[in-house]
Amino acid sequence: MQAILRTPLPSAETDIRQLPLLVFDFETSGLNAERDRIVSMGWVEVHQGIIALESARHLLLQASTDTDGSAVALHHIVPEMQQHGVSEAAAFDKLWSAMAGKVLVVHGAVMEREFTRQYLRRNALPELPLVWLDTLKIEQAFPAASERGAVSWRLSDLRRRYRLPEYPAHHALSDAIATAELLLAQRFRLFRQQPAPLGEWVKASRP
Repeated sequence: MQAILRTPLPSAETDIRQLPLLVFDFETSGLNAERDRIVSMGWVEVHQGIIALESARHLLLQASTDTDGSAVALHHIVPEMQQHGVSEAAAFDKLWSAMAGKVLVVHGAVMEREFTRQYLRRNALPELPLVWLDTLKIEQAFPAASERGAVSWRLSDLRRRYRLPEYPAHHALSDAIATAELLLAQRFRLFRQQPAPLGEWVKASRP
């Protein structure tokens, strides 16, 4: 966390192609950040428009006594797997290290934002100066002319419109890589080879 607090935020004029990105995803036992828990985390870095697969990480978290078993099963995780998981504190320590100096990218930022904020509140930790990009909000802000009547903003549906390959859903690392590919496709559609100022992406990503 100290590394995040010490790192200056990038300027709004910076081309996102020049910024290191951390694309990540949480799989959770439910939608309520106050009651439910994170089941797994996955992330991958993007550097100068290239997805760095060697940076990919997938963490299973230890089971909580109040975890909804049916929700966990949705993510193809069984209790035996969670027994070998890491603690929530250890998982966030690794995530903070990965976040330092990077712009964050998620699809549907509400979940990741709220579960992160709830973890900070529960542990009496300060809010962190993080820059978030949301591929869902970006698509809603800049829909293609042929897609302005679209009603589905699911990751898999948006990827299909960009003719990206189908990946298994409800797996944190798979969804993180899928989101990284979607962001790169969005950047190319919207800016081609022109600079893509960070400020425009942040504005489009606001709730």
